[in-house]
Amino acid sequence: MNTEEDEFRRIEAEALRLWAAQTDEDDDTQVYARPWIGLTWEDMPEEYAGDSSFLSGARWAEAKLKKKNNG
Repeated sequence: MNTEEDEFRRIEAEALRLWAAQTDEDDDTQVYARPWIGLTWEDMPEEYAGDSSFLSGARWAEAKLKKKNNG
């Protein structure tokens, strides 16, 4: 090999080393969970305001979803 080819191989090897070092640092990917935001009374449809069965069902569904989303 001539000097130009040697220099190219050296630069190529260094670039690959730097690229590998950069990607290795990012292996500990963080999982960011959004905080749970429950239903408010304002979220409930007005037509069901006095329906205790509907409200109980809504709270039951909210609890199940919260449990599934928080592990």
